[in-house]
Formats: sequence, structure tokens, C-alpha cells
Amino acid sequence: MPRIFMSQGVVDEWLHMGRVALDGDLLRIDTGSGGTALFINPAVYFERVDGGDGDPFELVGSVKTSQEVAQSGGEHYATSVVLGDYAYTVKPGFVAIPVGQDGTETLLDGEGWGKLLAAFQTLAPRIA
Repeated sequence: MPRIFMSQGVVDEWLHMGRVALDGDLLRIDTGSGGTALFINPAVYFERVDGGDGDPFELVGSVKTSQEVAQSGGEHYATSVVLGDYAYTVKPGFVAIPVGQDGTETLLDGEGWGKLLAAFQTLAPRIA
């Protein structure tokens, strides 16, 4: 199942603007034609290793859920994850998975991805 990363800042902005609604762990996007729902799970995007060290865990550029970070022995706080002797700068956010009307994960075909892309485009800031 494809996972879509959305930063906390973007989700906060959408919520503040009233463009999306949270319903438990579901992020609902009103597209005017039935809407779209995404199951969201807290996650982080690994931006870099702090201190100029190498990346022994090969995490830079990857997304891990909070559960995956904890299972690997990492500790997450704000914009940092510490794993062993290494500290990473991370971007907090969510992994989003498309769900059907009944709230279960759904595989999207070409049309489904098109609808999801259109929903995201309705959320994008308008450029004058």
C-alpha cells in the first residue's frame, strides 16, 4: 500500500483554513463531490544526521511512523530522533493511507489517484 507523507505544518494549515476535518484518525478532504478520506498515522521524515556524521542506519530521505521509530529503539522529540549514538533532524507529520467510505484501506486505480490528486490540488494555496 503506498504511503503519502504530509508534514504537520501542512496539515495544521489545512485545518486552520477549514479545508480539511479530522475525524479520529481520518483526515477528511471535502472536494465538493463526495470527498476523500485518508487514515493518518504519526510519522517523521528524516532530513539529515546532526553533527556531520555518516548515516549508519541509512534513514536520511526516508519516512518512518512513530511506531517504527520506537521499534528500532529510537526516541522522537519535536524535530529530532535519537537512535543509538546518532541524532537526526526530522520533519514531523503523518503517513496517510487512502481509505474507502467504510474506513478500510483501499487500493487506488488510475481514476482513484486522479481524484486524490484533484483533492490535494484543491488544498494547494492559490497563486495569483
